[in-house]
Amino acid sequence: MPEASLPNGVRLHWRAAGVTSEPFLDRVRALFPDTRGHGLSRRFDRQEDYTYARKAEDLLLWLDALGIERAVWGGASMGGALALWAAAHAPARVRAVVSISGPPYEPIEADKRWWAGHRPLVAAGRFDEYFDANVRLRMGDEALRRLKARGERYAELTAALRRHSVPSLLALLDETYARTDWLADCARIRCPVLVLAGSEDHFPTEAMSRGLAETIPGARLHVVQGGPHFPNRSHRHEVQQAIGAFLADVGVLA
Repeated sequence: MPEASLPNGVRLHWRAAGVTSEPFLDRVRALFPDTRGHGLSRRFDRQEDYTYARKAEDLLLWLDALGIERAVWGGASMGGALALWAAAHAPARVRAVVSISGPPYEPIEADKRWWAGHRPLVAAGRFDEYFDANVRLRMGDEALRRLKARGERYAELTAALRRHSVPSLLALLDETYARTDWLADCARIRCPVLVLAGSEDHFPTEAMSRGLAETIPGARLHVVQGGPHFPNRSHRHEVQQAIGAFLADVGVLA
């Protein structure tokens, strides 16, 4: 797996196309970075080291190292929000955005209470129990049951979480639940944007995703009926079709 040592001291890992089965990846150069605190990239013990600004700094330095001036940015959840952040704050580097369940919003009070109640699990090093609770929150009990039935995949995901120390995982999650609303920043975005949302997602809700699409001039919204927080997993074909059509329309796919 490629690794870059960035000028700011961050080690960043990434993967190239071929690790997923998206039907259009044979027609684009697709790169999948692990943002700081995720995958094999560097971890930090301070909450302030996990902001969107610091994550975007890493990715811009990484693109510099690869000789890439402008790219289509995309992702799900935090990755989708980070793509929006880059488009709002580094517009010259973003050609278009695909944001799946990416919320430029302060976490809702219910989620803050949930984190306060589950933080002791992380503090005690009970990462697997925290992981299960988080999947239940985001995707529901049935999704957790299906994931656990895929023993190798479940082991892979929980092992990735255990690469953290207790301080680094607490810092990452404390930052997540301390974010403030930055929807107004998205009004500055001028590149093409596709907002994908699951109708059953509780954060961002369908209404929040509609509000995001209405804030960004010319943005498209695709709501996956019955979709949860990660509709790219539960409704894979529909999401693939929506992204493929968007990339074709913005001139990325021939």
